[in-house]
Amino acid sequence: MMTMRKRKRIAPEEGSGSVAESVSIGPLLADARRRKGWTLQELGRKSGVAIGTLSKIENGKSGASFDTVVRVARALEVSFEDILSPNGPKFASGRRAITRKGRGVKFGFNYYEYEIPCNDLVRKAMIPLQMTIKTRELMPRSKWQSHPGEEYIYVVSGAVDLHTEVYGPVRLEAGDSVYFDSMMAHALVNVGDGDAFMLSICLSASLDELFASNSDLRVERGAIIFDNGED
Repeated sequence: MMTMRKRKRIAPEEGSGSVAESVSIGPLLADARRRKGWTLQELGRKSGVAIGTLSKIENGKSGASFDTVVRVARALEVSFEDILSPNGPKFASGRRAITRKGRGVKFGFNYYEYEIPCNDLVRKAMIPLQMTIKTRELMPRSKWQSHPGEEYIYVVSGAVDLHTEVYGPVRLEAGDSVYFDSMMAHALVNVGDGDAFMLSICLSASLDELFASNSDLRVERGAIIFDNGED
C-alpha cells in the first residue's frame, strides 16, 4: 500500500499581502537600513553611496539607479527582492500570489516596457515578466540583453523578430513561443501593427542578476525606468 509523505507547510509571514501592490523604493530602503540598526553615515560608508544621495532617496526627493539599490542591498546583506518586498513570504510550499491588472512593478525605456507581477513573493524559482515591445529598430549590440539562466517567451499579440548572437533572426507571431539560453545575447524588434505584447518567464537567480547588464536602470517613485541620468 502506497503511503504519502506529508509536506511541511510554512505559512506566509504575518502582514504579507496576497495581492501585489505598487512599490515606493525610498521608504523601503529606509526601513531596511533601520532594521539593520544603521545610520545614514554607516550605510554610506559600507555601500559607497554618498550620504546626501541616500537621504534624498529615502525622503523621495530623488530617484535611485539600479546600481545604487543593488549596492545598498549588498551592504545591508539582503537581496534586491528583499528590498522591494521585505515582508514577502520566503520560498515554501503552498505559496500563492495574485497581481491585479496593471498592479505589477512597471519600468521601461525606449525599446521595451516591463511589468513584474507577483512582486510580493521573494526568492521565486522563476521571474515572470509582462513585456511590451515598442521598438521597430534593432537596438545597438551593446544594449542586447544577456543574463544567466534560461528564458521562455510567449507572444500574446503582435509580431516580433528575435535576434540572438548565435542564430539568425526568427519571426514570432501571436501564439508562437520560444525557449532559449538567456546567456546568449538577445534582442527583440516589433514588426507588427501596434505594440507587441508577450509573456516572458525567466529562470534566473534574482532580479539583480536578470537586469545586471542595464547600468541605466533606475527606480523612482514606485516605478523602475531606464535613463542615462546620474544620482
